Amino acid sequence: MKKLAYLLLFAGVISCDAPTEESRYEGENEEEMDNKKELVLDNTFSTWMHYEGVLPCADCEGIRTVLKLENSPDKRERAFELTETYLGTEDGDREFVSKGIYEVVYGLENEPGAMAIRLLDENSVALKSFRQDKEGRLHLLGPEEEPLASELNYTLDLVAPQE
Repeated sequence: MKKLAYLLLFAGVISCDAPTEESRYEGENEEEMDNKKELVLDNTFSTWMHYEGVLPCADCEGIRTVLKLENSPDKRERAFELTETYLGTEDGDREFVSKGIYEVVYGLENEPGAMAIRLLDENSVALKSFRQDKEGRLHLLGPEEEPLASELNYTLDLVAPQE
């Protein structure tokens, strides 16, 4: 019985996944993923991918959002920097900067072939998630990583890779 407990404990330890590992939902076809072109993760050189957009805001003119994603083939944990500037608030423009690591997730609940970027805080808790479309744009997802049910534009455009 003791051996079985140790075996289960060992299996649990070796099966744990680091928070920045690329993961995928069950039911996803391996061949589909091999054929998928990734715009965010180019493994040929180290760079920062730069995304920008103005997202809707309930009590301001909009949220200018700049997201920088580190793209380094040599690093297991990739960094992000998110700058959100709330435009036209009562106190003027207010800027907030978040930094951490991100992970890439292949497949969402209703979109098995989708690629998503999950921004994580220092405790590996998801701050925000974005789905990448075929043109390389990032679309903000809801708290359960579902598409937002809104006619408003929650999209960040790829601006340019920055060294």
